[in-house]
Amino acid sequence: MTKAEARRYHLDLRKQLTPSQMQKKQAGLMKHIKLFDLSQVGVVHLFLSIQKQKEPNTKALLDLLFGMGKKVVVPQTDFATKQMIHWEIFPETTLLKNPYDIPEPVGGLPMQHGSIDLVFVPILGYDSKGQRVGYGRGFYDRFLSRCSPQTVFVGLSYFPPCPDITDCISTDIRLHSCIHSGGIVKF
Repeated sequence: MTKAEARRYHLDLRKQLTPSQMQKKQAGLMKHIKLFDLSQVGVVHLFLSIQKQKEPNTKALLDLLFGMGKKVVVPQTDFATKQMIHWEIFPETTLLKNPYDIPEPVGGLPMQHGSIDLVFVPILGYDSKGQRVGYGRGFYDRFLSRCSPQTVFVGLSYFPPCPDITDCISTDIRLHSCIHSGGIVKF
C-alpha cells in the first residue's frame, strides 16, 4: 500500500464512522490510553483534534494528562513557513480554532523540542512497522526530526495497522507505539 492509498483508505474509514461508532472507538481508545505507562514521562506534546476530520478526540486525554500532573505542550501551526511553534498550556488556557479548524492556544509558555519526553502524533494510518501517514504536509516529520533521540513517538488511531506502507523515505519518522481503540501496538 502506498502512502496515498493508505491516506485515502483511512480517510474513507473515518468518513464511514457513525456518531455511535465514533463513541465506541473513542471509549476503546481512552481505555487503552489509560493502560499506557506514562509514569516516567514529564512533558507531553499533544495534538489537538480536528473534529470535522473525525480525528480521535484528544480533549479527554488532555484532561487526563493535567490530572496526572504532566506538563502539556501543544502546537501552533505556521502554514507560511510549514513549521510548528510549541506552547506549554494550562487548564485555563484558551484554545481557538485557526482557519483550518485546528484548535490552538491563545498564549502559553514557549517550549523547546529537546524538553519533550513523549509526543502523541496525529496520524491517518500506520503499518505494522510503525510507518505512518498524515495529511502529507510534513509538519510532524520536521518537528519529530528535531526532538531528542530519547523522545517517544506514539500515534493515536481508531483503527489497527494497515498493510505495509511501501513508499516511505528516509525523512519519514516512525512511531515507537500506537494506541488504537482495540489495543496498543509497539514497534
